[in-house]
Amino acid sequence: MSLSRRLFTLMLLVLLGFSLGIFFIQVNNTRDALAERQRVELSNLAQSLSLALVPHVELGDAASAEALIRATVDGGHVRDARLESVAIATPIAFNVVRESLAPQWFRDLIPMPVESASRELPGGWASLGTISLTGESAQGYDQLWQLAKRLALWLLLGGLITLLIASLVMRRLLRPLERLSSRLNEMETQRFDAPLEETSVAELKGITSAVNRLGQRLQTQFEAQAAQLARLQRQAEEDSVSGLGNRGYLNRAVDEWLSEPMGGSFALLRVSHIEVVYREQGYKGRDALVKAIARKLEDRELAGEAIIAARLANSDFGLLLPETDETRLQEFLTLLAEDIDNLLDANPLVDTPPENCALGAVRREPGMQRTQMYAVADATLRHAIEQGSGVELAPAGGRARPRGEWREIIEKALDSPKGLDFVAQPVLLNDGGELHRELFARLRDGDELHRAGDFLPVIRHFRMGAQFDLRALEWLASYIDRIEVPRLALNLTEETFDDEARYIGLLNWLAAHPRLCKRLDIEVSESIALRHQERIKMLFRHARRLGARGGIDRFARELKELSYLSALRPDYVKIDQAFFKREDVDTELLQSLCMTAHQVESQVIVTRVESEADQERAMSLGADGYQGFVSPAVDVMARLANPAEDMPR
Repeated sequence: MSLSRRLFTLMLLVLLGFSLGIFFIQVNNTRDALAERQRVELSNLAQSLSLALVPHVELGDAASAEALIRATVDGGHVRDARLESVAIATPIAFNVVRESLAPQWFRDLIPMPVESASRELPGGWASLGTISLTGESAQGYDQLWQLAKRLALWLLLGGLITLLIASLVMRRLLRPLERLSSRLNEMETQRFDAPLEETSVAELKGITSAVNRLGQRLQTQFEAQAAQLARLQRQAEEDSVSGLGNRGYLNRAVDEWLSEPMGGSFALLRVSHIEVVYREQGYKGRDALVKAIARKLEDRELAGEAIIAARLANSDFGLLLPETDETRLQEFLTLLAEDIDNLLDANPLVDTPPENCALGAVRREPGMQRTQMYAVADATLRHAIEQGSGVELAPAGGRARPRGEWREIIEKALDSPKGLDFVAQPVLLNDGGELHRELFARLRDGDELHRAGDFLPVIRHFRMGAQFDLRALEWLASYIDRIEVPRLALNLTEETFDDEARYIGLLNWLAAHPRLCKRLDIEVSESIALRHQERIKMLFRHARRLGARGGIDRFARELKELSYLSALRPDYVKIDQAFFKREDVDTELLQSLCMTAHQVESQVIVTRVESEADQERAMSLGADGYQGFVSPAVDVMARLANPAEDMPR
């Protein structure tokens, strides 16, 4: 229970006790006053009757005496009257019955005392008789009940007004404390770099200042650790001259790229003139040229995505290029070669025309391995140099299906309720628990199932990712009640975040399906998180309110500082096991990666774990879980083995 509710409850109890005390004191005092008044009235009435009845009793006129008594007590507080006299043979006795308007529970709760009075009739030296009167409590109860109702109504209204005023005052007084509480929550789940405004409450000024100092200290520590991690990563994977990645970095990037359902190309760039500059100008001239070429490569984008560039040797560079069509790829490589040639021509210290740079590229094909891709690219580069063409693209192997045909298959599958299917791979934690099961899509083309690696590059090429993401979510919403796995993870494509309308549509769709969100983990790649940081941050916050979780896939791939983690605060990050398995990477870097993620309370998951040895190494360096061939993918649920018979109706 919150502090404001506790204070409000305490005030309510105090006010209730105070009101009940006032109520009972006032009612009891009034009851005692009514009882005293009744006693006095009965005493006076009995005295009056004792004098008025003497003549009738002396004559023995019982009828007149009774009439006088009835007339006197009529409408008063008398319930019973009795006259006993030696002059009257039979005592005169009667009672007046009157029902009270007060409820029985009230009369039981507050009993009214019944008074009585007795007087003797004077007759000289001897008494003529005795008149006795007993009071009636009905009229007293009626007066007491009316008082109780008015008093209770006033106390109720007064209490409600008091509580309302107290609630407003407490809310105003506790607002600085609420801001402190919210700020501490933000420090755990969101950013903690903006200071908290000062409060006018003296008792909270010190706490506010302490929280601001703590937030600034945490932010500084995180930024320092992220910067240190970036330095360690650059030391391990960055070429010291160009600032690009080195061969180890490119090998890791290519391995991770080949392990994912992505398209694209790999190219080898050779600038032979670098050796000429080194012979003529020494290492300073060579390094200046290398840095200029690196800046050209870093600034390049293809199909709206930055290329990945690395320096492999003195004159060789490796380029990892995103998916695009063959014509556009050829144009990109030609323009890149021309820009570098122009850079070489701009060198005023060169006496002879420089040798043109050469590019050899190969498109990714199914089943291709890194060594095979390097060999094909190298052979293509040599052929381009021999032919003097400058740029050459290796011919396709003939195994790939044409994109136009793939597009027809994808569109047909997305439009069909039976065209989409999934398998799920468990993500296991060190303690034996399961984080979730990551979904991998398959397309059904008749009796044939196509894996994600076959069609996802085509989806990205034709910018169909947002449509595919929505179709996958709708599939999950249809089957979520029949899937026994506690949590599922779905990796979203970049097209969903490129367009504002599609992004807002995703948020609205998630809000309309809260039951699915409670069992859903939403993943995006690190490149998407860097390009659309604000939208990803809003998506993660929106998802958490609905019970979902957010994760970053392909973590630590970029040679950049990881300060974006403090803004996104993902629930988990996924790192490829190639990063943990390489011998040329310092153990301190791997441990720093895990520590940086843990500092923002993100779990570290190592993907593509192929053996228990890989798993043990990753766990020893601080990872929290693993995913890979040691826990193979299975059908989402066995009942979907025959989709034609098990579709929702």
